Amino acid sequence: MQVPIEELGNTITSRMGEGYGLMCMYATESGDMPRTVQTLMRKDADILHLETVLENDSYPSMSFTIPQVRPYEREMMEMSGLDPAGLGDRYGPQRLQWPYKDAHPLQKGELPKERYNAPIPDNRLSGDGVFEIPVGPVHAGIIEPGHFRFSVAGEPILKVRTHMGYVYRGVEKLMEGPADIDRTRLTERISGDTCVANSLAYAHAMEGDTEVPKRARLLRTVFAEMERIYCHFSDIGGIAQDTGFSVPATYGAGLREKVLRVNEVVGGHRFLMGTIVPGGVRRDISDSSIKAIRNRILKISFDIEELMGMLVNSSTLMDRVETTGTLTNKVATTYRALGPAARASGVATDVRKERPYDAYGDIGMRLITQPKGDVYSRMMVKADEIVESTSIINQCLDMLTEGPLRVKVEPKDGLGIGLVEAPRGELLHAANIVNGNIWRYRVRDPSFINWLALERALPGNIVADFPLVNKSFNLSYSGNDL
Repeated sequence: MQVPIEELGNTITSRMGEGYGLMCMYATESGDMPRTVQTLMRKDADILHLETVLENDSYPSMSFTIPQVRPYEREMMEMSGLDPAGLGDRYGPQRLQWPYKDAHPLQKGELPKERYNAPIPDNRLSGDGVFEIPVGPVHAGIIEPGHFRFSVAGEPILKVRTHMGYVYRGVEKLMEGPADIDRTRLTERISGDTCVANSLAYAHAMEGDTEVPKRARLLRTVFAEMERIYCHFSDIGGIAQDTGFSVPATYGAGLREKVLRVNEVVGGHRFLMGTIVPGGVRRDISDSSIKAIRNRILKISFDIEELMGMLVNSSTLMDRVETTGTLTNKVATTYRALGPAARASGVATDVRKERPYDAYGDIGMRLITQPKGDVYSRMMVKADEIVESTSIINQCLDMLTEGPLRVKVEPKDGLGIGLVEAPRGELLHAANIVNGNIWRYRVRDPSFINWLALERALPGNIVADFPLVNKSFNLSYSGNDL
């Protein structure tokens, strides 16, 4: 659907009134093609594609009337050189470390040789007793770099800003080229703990209306849920660790390790790299592998019950997690928070239910929600989702029959969309294919949205609770810093 730039804001607002949510906005580069803004919105299974052709790089900012637009406008400014006139505070959580002042990561052609160090702005918050605490980008632990600035008055946090971009790798630029070349070795390395989700979204974007064999669709679903289980175990164990409860933290890490070892037996890799390919899956699983999966998931329901018993029966831990880091339903809805973070705030959204893919349309699945939006609620959503994942895996294994594992895929010109529910939430891959080549590839990880949600969950809490709240969201740095 073609929409003039002067009507785009009103069109987005109107569609939001009809129940559509803003999934993504991104710019395509000029060159042989006109410069455009691509807007994707979703209401359940229906995806709305709005295309806006730009006559020049400047346009009126829409962020004042549509808060969800701001991070996308910021990104289009940094990555593609658009000028959202009137954006005002051009702060954004991503890619401040791009070293070329008058160039942009996704531009066509050569980059300049001159480099500079991009400054990090302060929080612009002042007053008696207000001071700023910088945290990162290097942290105490083996985690990725991210810089956080806290404006505080004593211990209570008044304002937080996140600054990313330290591990920008040019993934979207590397995706450009012939569309018929398999790029799963790149996409499954976008974020190390979501190899399956990213390779699956890429496969869907390339497949279009290709009919994937039933056995492959079932195996894809099994792999995706195994990934969800070990990610959620890691998150719950991390919450215990950041409250100083070493025994349940170690127990949670041990449960994650057991799932990873089953992954290695089943898929040949602890993080299931090399399993998904456009058109199906790369490898089959044997009867012995099926038995290994069933044995593991049979015990998981008991394991998660024991782990959660250690946590919720501790008054000290409950005092730390209840009412801490609350993301209200209103804020979650306003900024379109995604995944467990949204569901813990009472937002009933899940791509697996709303727009089923692979085997999700053939199985029964509960959508897990909690009402309060605090650390406790996010922890409980993930615990319940682990149990639900075991049910999904069992259903898929019960339906598994002999058959082909993959079919040949011939990507078609146009816009290819891959949309999956990753462990952190709705994950989008979009490919603009022109004359058999990927002209522009866009990856929108759920963390791109949820970093902003995290910022809004922190004010009112104390600085010492930041690691705990941060772990309950457990967002991806590399998924944001593409």
